[in-house]
Amino acid sequence: MSQRREKSLKTRAEILKQCYPLLATGSWDAISVLELEKAITQTKGAIAYHYKNKHNLFHCIMDELFFPVFEMSEKAWEKLSKCTISKFHQKYKTPFERVRDDLQQNYGIDNPSQALFNIFIQGSKHYEGFSTKINDSMKLEQEYMSQIVGGRTSTLIDLNRVYIQNIGHLFIESLDLSL
Repeated sequence: MSQRREKSLKTRAEILKQCYPLLATGSWDAISVLELEKAITQTKGAIAYHYKNKHNLFHCIMDELFFPVFEMSEKAWEKLSKCTISKFHQKYKTPFERVRDDLQQNYGIDNPSQALFNIFIQGSKHYEGFSTKINDSMKLEQEYMSQIVGGRTSTLIDLNRVYIQNIGHLFIESLDLSL
């Protein structure tokens, strides 16, 4: 790969990483391309060059930064499948917890639980098929968990209950009670 192409790909990835926190903490409708360009450390026009428009940028952020964290990789599942049941329960994080932790650790977002809810709101508004993709990801996760846990224990896990409790906990976390 040429140095020029390599630099272009690096710039493209940096734009995504710098715009993701803006999507997570603000209203995508209210953010202008000019504001996005001010937030990134690239030259004016970099967003148009790499993404053509704000709509495509949004989709790329979701497809390249959000969904790969929300959806656990097969490699990660394989690693978890080799754990004992107790280790599995210690190591496993729900898709919501994975995204929340990613937002805090990799993007320095102060209230990652609130940002997670905001991403869901923005995704529902601006990403066609968002709910379907989330539901499909959750079903796949349930299938993987059933394969891992189901074969090694007679105790059934009510995954819907686990997810509902997890979302409730994240919602409470998202509230800024310091007011």
